[in-house]
Amino acid sequence: MVSKLDVGYAWIVAIASWVATVIIFMVTSNGIYFPYMIDYYEESSTKVAMALTLIHSLKYSCGVFAAIMAKAFGCRVVMISGSFMMMCGCLLMTYSTSIFEVFLAFSLFGFGICLDYYTTFFIIDVYFKKHFTLVMSIKVSVTGIGHMMAPYINQMLVTKFGWQHSYLLLSALIYHLVLCGVIFRPPKGSSDENLEELALLEVEHEHNCLELEIQNRITPTDENKGLNWLQYIYEICHLRLFKKHSFVMLVIIALIQGATEEGVEVIMPDDMLERGASLHSSQLILTAYGASSIFGKSFQYIVSKFVLNDLLIQLELTYFFSFLSLLICSITNTANVVYVAMVFFGFSMGWYSAITPLLVKSVSDDFSFGIAWVDTSFGVGACIGVPLVGYLRDKSGNFWFSELALLCFTLINMVIIFGFIVWKRPRKQSQTF
Repeated sequence: MVSKLDVGYAWIVAIASWVATVIIFMVTSNGIYFPYMIDYYEESSTKVAMALTLIHSLKYSCGVFAAIMAKAFGCRVVMISGSFMMMCGCLLMTYSTSIFEVFLAFSLFGFGICLDYYTTFFIIDVYFKKHFTLVMSIKVSVTGIGHMMAPYINQMLVTKFGWQHSYLLLSALIYHLVLCGVIFRPPKGSSDENLEELALLEVEHEHNCLELEIQNRITPTDENKGLNWLQYIYEICHLRLFKKHSFVMLVIIALIQGATEEGVEVIMPDDMLERGASLHSSQLILTAYGASSIFGKSFQYIVSKFVLNDLLIQLELTYFFSFLSLLICSITNTANVVYVAMVFFGFSMGWYSAITPLLVKSVSDDFSFGIAWVDTSFGVGACIGVPLVGYLRDKSGNFWFSELALLCFTLINMVIIFGFIVWKRPRKQSQTF
């Protein structure tokens, strides 16, 4: 819906969404805490990686549930509820003494950040239609600012206050998400439109009830219970989106992308320590990653306007750059070369994150559930991929096999996108003489 009477307030909502996005990415820098948690809890890399990946896997994998909640209760309630859940997770993490408590704390944190992260997308779709591409491009660009600031802020907190007490300070930072949620009110005039929609739904419901009553006279009700529940799930989760081949392709590459991107962010600080870098340098590699992603996200908007507006070809180019970056990381042992490679990788991932919402908007008739399903697939990939790279690290004693696995994931996505581009090309009709 678009509120013509509330255009000015729409830009205030957009600013609140951008600020919330920066905060969300500032408080989710997992790689900083990875080596500290291994030493403190005396657990394996695999188990700690599984705990850390709960944040990102739940952040994305529960996107469909967040969409249903936002449709039912509105963006404001969902945003504020998610913020309080994140604060509870941080407080529990501050006083945790076992890995079980860490799993519980990160579950709360991850589910809360899922509600907030998704709501920042949904509120933009509610308020903007004409300037949607511009506002969304700025939103994905500021995620790079969060990536860039996260390592420095988290390292400063860990150095001065200890890694556990830093979570207590992060909870104070997360409180600002509550203030952003207060701004996310429905557009003016939406209540009248909602009443009209409810009236239409009531009429349709009465019509369906009459048809169901007539049908139940012919067939037993028990035989239709299973079909009715399946139809209800099909409608409420918007599974009709999977009828489009382009949307299925997006979901598949997001699944593999989740394993690749989150795996790199978790293992690279520890991998830099093995290559001989200092603790400070190894943790700040994510700053270089986040800074370069800002340019990648801005680069997408420039390329689309002046060079190439085909989003699928741009998506293929992003994976080509990320493939080269991971290849360099796999074949070299020099820490400085890895810094350069991570700059290119961050650039490609920033470019990818700017393209994804626009692709979802172009191929799905419901942006909110479209982005939710793509993010859900991303979260499932992160949940599978990050423990896998931790397992390979434990078995081999280094990160070479982990980086090789991530390299193979990127290559698979390159092949999928290239095959889809070739398949979707219009075929020339053969002329008959």
